[in-house]
Amino acid sequence: MSFQVLVHKELNLVYTKFWGFVDTRELEQATFNTLEHPDFAPGMLEVTDLSAVEGTDLDVESLDAQTLRSTAYYEINAEQTSHFIFAPTDLGFDLAQEHFRRVQIEVDNLKVGLFRSEGEMLKAMEIKAKSIDELLNVAIR
Repeated sequence: MSFQVLVHKELNLVYTKFWGFVDTRELEQATFNTLEHPDFAPGMLEVTDLSAVEGTDLDVESLDAQTLRSTAYYEINAEQTSHFIFAPTDLGFDLAQEHFRRVQIEVDNLKVGLFRSEGEMLKAMEIKAKSIDELLNVAIR
């Protein structure tokens, strides 16, 4: 498995990190892991970290299928959701940009921020942590 989903109820945060080669099955499984987590609640702040993604099998057809799943996910939630993506590499950035461009056309209750800089993402989230690791360590304490 090349992903991890952490749900932090006290921060109202879902953090998902992908690394290595990510296939479409893992993208779908990460969504199911989020929905099935006992601390998950619709409308939680979502952070996706694509900083360690090295490759993917996504193509136009599988991206379309992932977009349909994501659209259903956000419509089921029926809550305003902010989703921030940290994607410093061209691969992660281009993948996230195309995916969420498609999702936002279909979903009204979704705000997406896509960032190449971890610091800029945290600033946009209005979080005082200097890094994602710092943010997550605060949640663990």
